[in-house]
Amino acid sequence: MSIADGKFDLELNPHVRLRMTVSEEMRLDENDEVFTEELHARYISMQQEADRQLQTALKGAVYADIGLCLLLFGKNVKIPGTDFGLQDIPAATEVLTVIASFFFLVLFQTFANNQCYLAIIEQFSIRKALRRGIDPDYITYGNVFSQVYLKAFRGQMNTWGSDFFHPKKAYRRFYGFVTALLALSWISIIFMHLVVVAVGVWNSVGESCLWWPFAGAIILLHITGIVMNMFLDFGFEVPFRPTVYEARRQRAEQELK
Repeated sequence: MSIADGKFDLELNPHVRLRMTVSEEMRLDENDEVFTEELHARYISMQQEADRQLQTALKGAVYADIGLCLLLFGKNVKIPGTDFGLQDIPAATEVLTVIASFFFLVLFQTFANNQCYLAIIEQFSIRKALRRGIDPDYITYGNVFSQVYLKAFRGQMNTWGSDFFHPKKAYRRFYGFVTALLALSWISIIFMHLVVVAVGVWNSVGESCLWWPFAGAIILLHITGIVMNMFLDFGFEVPFRPTVYEARRQRAEQELK
């Protein structure tokens, strides 16, 4: 699509598309009558709720993985007051495998939702900060809990403008390496979860004909969680801003009639 057609093509992922859309919606609110501080506070409240859901899902996944590890790789510890061990509980492996997989999916869903709320909140910070040449991240950090150390590790701290302090190669290389280690550590944690669940699936249901649908359901839960957070770029047809503004204005006038 050429510029002469009044449109152009742009590669976007869902997260960036949301950020850019909210930014354009804010441009329509020239007098700050809709995107107010009150609305900003409500978004922050919703993001806090999304973060609580994320933490709950994370705890559930960790506890389920620990229980599954003890069941699969630990000794058959006796349950106090009984003659039964953990490994003697009927269908314990299947139940914990399902619970661990369920929390994995919920964890990735809540993570994506939390990131979307954060993207909206950041647009409020950008609107305030860039008018004064300030890095908007410092406003966002005051409203929502963030991993601030990741910003401190970056080679260019301010992605919106010039830095006051420019690191040399040694700093960039060292903290770039640290950041890569952090990313690999989280990937390793996910991999360990997948290994534990895979062993759980392998030891579940026995030779029953139910093994294949059981394994398929577990695989589906994990694929869904991972794929929905890949945020791949796809092509979008983008009309020029005045065209959209005019269409919005006409629609607003029709609603007022």
